[in-house]
Amino acid sequence: MKPITLLGSTGSIGTQTLDIVAQYPDRFRVVGLTAGSNVPLLAEQVRQFRPEAVAIADGSKLDELRQP
Repeated sequence: MKPITLLGSTGSIGTQTLDIVAQYPDRFRVVGLTAGSNVPLLAEQVRQFRPEAVAIADGSKLDELRQP
């Protein structure tokens, strides 16, 4: 299983990459996700892929991201 850290996971290339990862869960494991400021989509990705590390560029959105 190949570990993946995806920078810009909420952008168009990032979401397309995660679509492929979801199709091949036996081949890839998401270990890290980063995003600029799209908290709703990043939170959804975190729930789906359960990465070990998550980062968001807009620090003012951190509390929003931490909410369940």
